[in-house]
Amino acid sequence: MSENQNINVEPSNDEPNIGEEITDAKSEEKSFIEKAKESFFANGGTVKKANPGNSGRKRNRSNRASSNSKKAGKGNSVSSGRRKPVLSMWRMLNIKVGTKLVWLEKGGAICVKTSAVVLDDFSMKLEVTYGKKKKVVDGLMRGEIFARNMKNLPCPKKPQGWDKWGVEQKGKVLSIHSIYDSLTAEQLLKRRGF
Repeated sequence: MSENQNINVEPSNDEPNIGEEITDAKSEEKSFIEKAKESFFANGGTVKKANPGNSGRKRNRSNRASSNSKKAGKGNSVSSGRRKPVLSMWRMLNIKVGTKLVWLEKGGAICVKTSAVVLDDFSMKLEVTYGKKKKVVDGLMRGEIFARNMKNLPCPKKPQGWDKWGVEQKGKVLSIHSIYDSLTAEQLLKRRGF
């Protein structure tokens, strides 16, 4: 006999077919489940239907109402449909060289001992002052870290800085974040210049 010829082997009658074993096991499992259901309901058991809206499945964003629609309408900003550029220079906020920034405590109070002065409007360079100690830092985040270390305050893992620093304008104190929030992406890009 050559290798190319098929050999037909008939299964012996002693061994059951593999497919028959699987169907027998499935039918046994179904009957067991049915018996368990009957005994559960006979003992007064009830089944509560789960809320289909809260299945934990991630849904497409396009099907949901926009959750950011309220956030986009803060202040006098207009939604542009695109992301705002990263704050990379004081000029984007229309803050000039020599502008004094104040440290905002909890509740919006101003700390008299802590302040900062803008050194360059083409970067985020600041001179932070705490009492008589001064340090030149490169950005709001590093300024917040320096001030928190001087005040012996705990420092968060990812400090942002723009909620802790603010500018006094016409008797009101505006945080850097609120100024950034009130501007549109177009205004920021135009002030940035590139």
